Amino acid sequence: MFESIIAFFKNTKKSEKNANSSKDAAKERLHLVLMQDRANVSADFLDLMRQEIIDVIKKYIEIDEKEIDVRLTNKQNTDGTTGAPALYANIPIINIKQEAKIKEKQEAKEEKKVIKEAKQIITETKEQTKQEDDKEKKDNKEDKKAKEKSEK
Repeated sequence: MFESIIAFFKNTKKSEKNANSSKDAAKERLHLVLMQDRANVSADFLDLMRQEIIDVIKKYIEIDEKEIDVRLTNKQNTDGTTGAPALYANIPIINIKQEAKIKEKQEAKEEKKVIKEAKQIITETKEQTKQEDDKEKKDNKEDKKAKEKSEK
């Protein structure tokens, strides 16, 4: 008998939780519809944007897709009034992908290599220009001497 009373109260709590969760879900859906209407954004557009954001993040970070919360909210102004719509994204991170870290390091190495090569090219170009300038000066001196000899 005691077990049936406990089971009754457990079922009552479950039905209250289900009613509350249904109420909260309905409230959230209504809130979303109002936000989409105010921001002039369709539900399809919001879903597409959400999926694209998730796809980009998934390239670099392992995320918990079941717990992702992306929605439009209203930004509260400092005076307490409702401001412009804002995109809210709560995306739980499980792990940063090692490939992203490795790729980042490789890109940094490649960038350093390109910079080193560019510096070397600049140095070689400066040396070549200096040599050409020196040769031109030497040729000019020789031409000047030859001209002076011919005038004498």
